[in-house]
Amino acid sequence: MEFYKKAKEEVIAEFLVDPKTGLTDEQVLKQRELYGENKLPDEEEESYLATFLKSFKEPIVIVLLGAVALSFVSSYHAFHFQNDSKHGLEAMYEAIAILILILINAFLGFYQEISARKSLNALKEMNNRYVTVLRNGQFEKIYSTELVTGDIVKASIGDFVEADVRWIETNELQVIESHLTGEADAISKHTEAILETTELGDRHNMGFSGSSVSGGQGLGIVVAVGEHTELGKIAKLIQAVENRTSPLQNTVHKLTKTLMLVSAGIVVFTLVVGIIQAGELSIASITSVLSTSIALAVASIPDALPAVLSIVLTIGAAKMAKNKGLIKSLNSVETLGSTSYICSDKTGTL
Repeated sequence: MEFYKKAKEEVIAEFLVDPKTGLTDEQVLKQRELYGENKLPDEEEESYLATFLKSFKEPIVIVLLGAVALSFVSSYHAFHFQNDSKHGLEAMYEAIAILILILINAFLGFYQEISARKSLNALKEMNNRYVTVLRNGQFEKIYSTELVTGDIVKASIGDFVEADVRWIETNELQVIESHLTGEADAISKHTEAILETTELGDRHNMGFSGSSVSGGQGLGIVVAVGEHTELGKIAKLIQAVENRTSPLQNTVHKLTKTLMLVSAGIVVFTLVVGIIQAGELSIASITSVLSTSIALAVASIPDALPAVLSIVLTIGAAKMAKNKGLIKSLNSVETLGSTSYICSDKTGTL
């Protein structure tokens, strides 16, 4: 709705609100049912179990799980077919060691993501500010999330505009809208209708969610809340962006493919050589070299790699946290480390 083109009287009449008394409790409930709470759209959080299991989907971890399975097979073969308890115990210990490393890697990633999630949720709670609103004939302080369309809000120096509003009274009102327009200078606001089509930065009779009041004061009628605000539209666009793999993930994926080919080649080569040496192709000849083939394949896989990577990235995330940088995913640390240039306009807007 292009409320900036309408006279303030039209906007007030459209929301059936008395500018002297504000909305009634009944009207507030009705508007909230229609348009929801004044919150930006949130991404659905993964369960703790899904977050923990996510690391097991990494290709290198899948290869290591394969190595664990092969080690157990080798141990079983040594115990039951070769009566070699020494080799059987060694293979079992190796499988357990790899499993421990896989679990360490999973717990490090899980801990980092859950910690970041809790910090982000805490920041969201802190961001739920109070706003002065006219209801039932009296001005009162409520949480910004409780605003609904049609509310009459008062804004003074230092206040944030907590929803999209159409100004209906202004007294030397100036608002900073740099988060939307990139312009650092305060914009003077008025209440007159703007007849021609304009961009956001030129809609001087409107206030937008996330803006801050730098001078004067004003009264506005809320015309959009939550995801329907201009800021909410941006939030929805950001959530629609597909996640891309980091440079480190791409490198590890290539390494994993190479390791799989090398391991498969070692197994095939060892089996062929063992069968040639045995002089016959039989189950007995295959089982006699199977244990050796599996041991060589497992040995070719760097089982400590995922844990080492997670430890290094966790150290990086901790250093970022000391510098007030919150890292949600460990891979983001490496992505930032690979950044050569950060481009911004003259106002510093990314």
